[in-house]
Amino acid sequence: FFLASTSEVYGDPDVHPQPETYNGNVNPIGPRGVYDESKRFAEAITMAYHRKHKIDTRIIRIFNTYGPRMRADDGRVVCNFLTQALNDQPLTIYGDGTQTRSFQFVDDLVEGIVRLMGVEYNLPVNLGNPYEFTMQELAKKVINLTGSKSQIRYLPLPQDDPRRRRPDISRAKALLDWEPRINLDEGLKKSLDYFKCVLLK
Repeated sequence: FFLASTSEVYGDPDVHPQPETYNGNVNPIGPRGVYDESKRFAEAITMAYHRKHKIDTRIIRIFNTYGPRMRADDGRVVCNFLTQALNDQPLTIYGDGTQTRSFQFVDDLVEGIVRLMGVEYNLPVNLGNPYEFTMQELAKKVINLTGSKSQIRYLPLPQDDPRRRRPDISRAKALLDWEPRINLDEGLKKSLDYFKCVLLK
C-alpha cells in the first residue's frame, strides 16, 4: 500500500529543516486543519494497518512539486505565477513574500517514489528539494523567465500559512541514494514550455 502524504503534516514548523522525526506544529481547527490533519490521520491508519495486519506499506511526504501537466488553475504558487506572468497579470503574493518554500520538479519526485517502492521500509520518507526560495525570489524568477510586464501584488497572509518549508532529505539519501537533480531554473523553463502550449490553445 502506497500513501502519498505531504509536507503539510509539519504545519507551520518550529524545526528547520523538517526531518521525518519531527511531529509538526499543526492547528487542528484552523482553516488549513482539514487537509493537514487528514494526511496525519492517513499516516496514522497506514502505520496501524502495517503493525496490526502486516500490510506492506510505503509513506512518502511530498514537498511542493511542480512541472508540466499541472492545470493552469491548479491553485499552487508555481501554476499561479506562470499563468499570471504569461497573461501580464500581477503576480499575487500573500504576506510580505519572505516566507519560503522548496520546489521539487515532478521528475525527481517520480524517481524517488520508484526507488522507495523497491526497498523494504515502512516509515515516512521526505521527498523534496532542500533548496528554499522566498516567494519574492520565485516571483522575480518567473517574471524574468517569461519576459512578462507583470508587477507583484501583495495580499494578506492566510491564517496558519507556514513561514518556512524545507525538507531534511537525509533519510532519502541514505535509504534510496536519492536527491533532486533538476534545479528550480531548469524546472521552471520546462514548465513554462508546457504552460505556453496550454494557454495558447
